[in-house]
Amino acid sequence: MTTTWTSFPVNTKPAEGYPNPVNYVDVTAQLREAASQASGDGLLHVFLPHTTCTFIFNSGVDGTTLQDIRLFIEEQIPVDRPFVHLHDGPQDAAAHVRCVFGVQSLQLPIIGGELGIGHSQGVYLLELDGPRDRTVQYAVQSF
Repeated sequence: MTTTWTSFPVNTKPAEGYPNPVNYVDVTAQLREAASQASGDGLLHVFLPHTTCTFIFNSGVDGTTLQDIRLFIEEQIPVDRPFVHLHDGPQDAAAHVRCVFGVQSLQLPIIGGELGIGHSQGVYLLELDGPRDRTVQYAVQSF
């Protein structure tokens, strides 16, 4: 069985409004498209090759859950707290620490060629030091 890795780009600059350095991008549609490459059942392996953004797997039905998560993370790890790591400034240091609230990789079920997640579940790239151009890597493994 051969699994090939591929990727898609994600720009974390909001379509409208102020480009907040902390922002969510819904990547569920791209992952559903990737899962459709499977013939039947399988796994979708997803990886984020960056150190200042992360994946959040949660409800995004109305956006308020995602806002609550963002506000919680910003409250727990404020940019103006003292950091030892200041290579690229306090925003970068905070972003590295804030990544502990998410994950860099996911394994999602593919059932009958479709992404096997709940109807209100989604995968969101949480940008913590943006806006930036990011890359999401994925591989489809069919059984």
